[in-house]
Amino acid sequence: MNLDVVLAAAREQRLYPALILYGANLDVRQNSAIELARTMLCERSPDLRPCGDQDPCRHCERIGWPTEHFHPDFHVLERDLRTATSTGATKNFLSNAYSAPFEARGQVFVIAEAESLSGGAADSLLKLLEEPPQQSPRYFMLLAASRLDLLTTLRSRSLSVYLGPNDALDEAEISQVAEAFGQAIEGFVSDSAAIHLLTAADALAQTKGWKDPRNRKPWAIAAAAIAHYLEGAELDVSTRRALLATAEALLDAPRMRVRGITHNRILEGLLARHLTQPIA
Repeated sequence: MNLDVVLAAAREQRLYPALILYGANLDVRQNSAIELARTMLCERSPDLRPCGDQDPCRHCERIGWPTEHFHPDFHVLERDLRTATSTGATKNFLSNAYSAPFEARGQVFVIAEAESLSGGAADSLLKLLEEPPQQSPRYFMLLAASRLDLLTTLRSRSLSVYLGPNDALDEAEISQVAEAFGQAIEGFVSDSAAIHLLTAADALAQTKGWKDPRNRKPWAIAAAAIAHYLEGAELDVSTRRALLATAEALLDAPRMRVRGITHNRILEGLLARHLTQPIA
């Protein structure tokens, strides 16, 4: 299912009540959620929804990401810097669904990073999806990089909307990081000095985007750089497997980052863990 088909259904008020918007990047997911919310709540005739920036209706004009706009029937649950979005925060957010809409004909609820929902939070959402209030339309949008990051039960009760591939990684940047990383790893293979692992971690840390602890892109570039290096490297099987395990661990490392651990420390720790205790 793609966004154009879903927008057409939203114009006619035939939209499934729960959607998973996945793929692309965070900005695309947020902008798609805003466009859908405007379409759902726009007061113009169906063929004109959403009415857009030119002479917008009172709903379309005020629906936007909460830091800049406010509409009482458009609700967004954003993730904080904790490891998971808590049950309490989610229940408080969803409690609005049991009240009548303030101004529009329905309500829209957006969970900005649905993959961060804790088990209890996901259960609270699931209960509401299974037993929704009946009086006015309620629409729920779950935003995630991949639909597979969500519970199977949530996926089964939602319509999945693919927004396109993630941003392509910069091949030139990957190659540059891989070269510096490879030199450090070859030094470590030669004499086993720990300083080389610190140098390798520094090489991986030269990418941009580390400041935002929720940004997955620098981790993806670091993992891709290791894979790029391995394509032409002449290494023993044990070291090659250790580096592949490191690359895999890097893709899951953002979970540690949001706990307040610095990216430098995570990079150093993963390299030390896998390369000082190679996989047999």
